[in-house]
Amino acid sequence: MKTKFLLPVLAMFFAIGVSFATATGANDPTTDYILQNGNFEPIQMELNCGQGNQVCQVQFERNGPIYDVYNAETSSSLKTGNGDVIRLWQ
Repeated sequence: MKTKFLLPVLAMFFAIGVSFATATGANDPTTDYILQNGNFEPIQMELNCGQGNQVCQVQFERNGPIYDVYNAETSSSLKTGNGDVIRLWQ
């Protein structure tokens, strides 16, 4: 009798627990990200990095740091392109 009650309850708790453990790094087609001080920051635009296999990079101000660009808020989502640094300060 206890197992007929216990197994469905455990299954329900497991399902609820797994729903909170899923990753939220989904691709957003309108926003790219940079990694700054250990946190992902949105750029608020989708950058055109061209065609290629080199890491896409962006620079926001003259003589400022150059950041790698990510498609999502995960370190495994580096955006690739032709290798040119996109300068947003021009």
